[in-house]
Amino acid sequence: MPSRYVPGLETKLFPPHHEEITTEEWDVVVVGAGPGGLMAAATLARLDSANGVNVLVVDARDEPTVAGRADGVQPRTLEVFRNMPPIGDEMIARGSHSYERTFWAPSKTGEGIVCTRRVQSCPSFLDTEEPYTLGVQQGLIEKAFLRDMDRHDLRVTRPYRFEEFVYDPKAKSHPITVTLINDNTQAKKHIRTEYLLGTDGGRSAVRQCMSHKHGITFDGDWVDTLWGAIDAVVETDFPDIRKIAAIQSKNHGSVMTFPREHNENGNLVVRLYTQIDKAMGRKVLAKDVTVEDIMEADRKIFAPYKLKFTEIEWWTAYPIGQRLASSYDVDNRIFIAGDACHTHSPKAGQGMNTSMIDAQNLAWKLHLVLSGLAKPEILSTYHTERHTIGKQLVDFDSEYSALFSGQAPKHTNASQTVMSEQERDEYFVSVQRKNANFTTGLGVYYAENVFNAIDTKSLGYRLESPILMPGRRLEPGTVTRYLNSEPCKIIHEVKYDAPGGFRIYVLTGSPDLQAKALQDFANHLSSTASFLSRFHGTTPASLSGLPLVCPGGKITNPYFAIMTIVPRSRFDFSLADLRPLAPLNTFVYADDHQSGGRHISDQDGEVSVGGLHIKWGLPSGGIVICRPDGYVGCVAPLDHTGWNGLEQYFDRFLRSSPSARL
Repeated sequence: MPSRYVPGLETKLFPPHHEEITTEEWDVVVVGAGPGGLMAAATLARLDSANGVNVLVVDARDEPTVAGRADGVQPRTLEVFRNMPPIGDEMIARGSHSYERTFWAPSKTGEGIVCTRRVQSCPSFLDTEEPYTLGVQQGLIEKAFLRDMDRHDLRVTRPYRFEEFVYDPKAKSHPITVTLINDNTQAKKHIRTEYLLGTDGGRSAVRQCMSHKHGITFDGDWVDTLWGAIDAVVETDFPDIRKIAAIQSKNHGSVMTFPREHNENGNLVVRLYTQIDKAMGRKVLAKDVTVEDIMEADRKIFAPYKLKFTEIEWWTAYPIGQRLASSYDVDNRIFIAGDACHTHSPKAGQGMNTSMIDAQNLAWKLHLVLSGLAKPEILSTYHTERHTIGKQLVDFDSEYSALFSGQAPKHTNASQTVMSEQERDEYFVSVQRKNANFTTGLGVYYAENVFNAIDTKSLGYRLESPILMPGRRLEPGTVTRYLNSEPCKIIHEVKYDAPGGFRIYVLTGSPDLQAKALQDFANHLSSTASFLSRFHGTTPASLSGLPLVCPGGKITNPYFAIMTIVPRSRFDFSLADLRPLAPLNTFVYADDHQSGGRHISDQDGEVSVGGLHIKWGLPSGGIVICRPDGYVGCVAPLDHTGWNGLEQYFDRFLRSSPSARL
């Protein structure tokens, strides 16, 4: 799908920012207003602003990113954005959609390049509603976040540079003192906060302070290859310029093309990642590289195809560092996310995505703690979940970037170091395909912890090989919203918005066969022993993230959205059938739209019922708890062992009554 130029979304028209800090005590201070910091801030603003949570976002720059930097958004991140309207709508409308990747290698004669392989950007074995990579300049992403924050009364304060923090673990409140410097006046500002998050990039000052005061290390290596990146409008006869193309020449190095949006002149932009030193025939320092060097290298690698640069929007030269912080937090109070935690090459399109999902992972957990709903100990799961992903990212990038540069990855065996060009090309493609679950974000999974009940024996029941695995993202599916008979994507029914709680999907199985189990479960949910009665948090002022309530239904506890899915045609049951089952009659859906179910015929033609039940591996019914970030937390049977297990599940990390903020 080509990108579209959308008037009114010009990069430089950012919302205004604050210039002064007028409050000395904060709940959360975010240092760095790139995509990671803005994801954290936007999340807290969306989920918490109604409750009066005080968030300060500072950035050392005078203005947001107006050119260059990161530009690739992967399918899982797009799913997250779809749940944050209108952020996703703005970016997806503006960006370039890449459904295919091509691979180019030297011709057999050694003269020029030929296409050797074409593959899908998102392999068909991955289940997603966004099967493409989105190319959109980082400034547009920042703008979408900033506009969203502005709607929720939160703005970035500029230009304030982080100097240091002092942490007092014995303090009863606001144990972190942060020193900031106004880069315009050089005046120092001392503030106190409950939590500090550093999203200030690969040279993170917050991480360096954590290192100096708390022993955090930043481990890894620099790679002996110099790369350039250029955003340009080009005239070319290269056929794959509007696809993601990996090009390896015989003597001049490699280029990756990444198609992007229309610029403000209405012209299509392309990002070129270029191996510079090989094309120049010598080792060179980044500071000595010119834009002419990068363009000349590109022309050599593209030959015999013509390449003319008509507009240059931005360029840079950089070495590759693959490094990982030893810890993402200090005492569950001071955190780092994104490039402050992990650095790597940009060619696989992972850095910005990982940064934003890092930030999202932490922000919703902070929200639960600050709302008084969850125990502060849950914050330790941020490091345990995301540090593992950071390690996988650095390991993948080490192999991927070496192969793309025409080198053998570290720790490869002798046979791999002497591969022919064809073998290396095939191996390069296989590495991409093997890691597609990870690089798309769709197959990223988390291990057992308080949120992820993978081993359910401790909860008093056992499920045999469910397709939905705790610690993995919820598989998408289509159902019919009973309220208005509209087909809808079940993963997007509850938005990433206030109150920011849990989704509970009740797949009824056959209502006739499960009538007693459903009535017993409804009775339990209505009792004082239920999690609906025991866990409340502070009362949210907004319920904008919840679907519309069915007539006769009632939201018992806004932190738990109970969504009942019935495997019947929407014409074959009514809300009156569910009225005795309150609160299972609040959000109701017919499982008659997802393929794979039992085909039936009615007056409106062929329909398939029970498809989502089958897809999720629960044909006879069951209960699925989904975390606020869209990951499965727990899967339970639709019987007394299941709902007793749910109570034990929530007991692991929720508070039985609202508590003072910690």
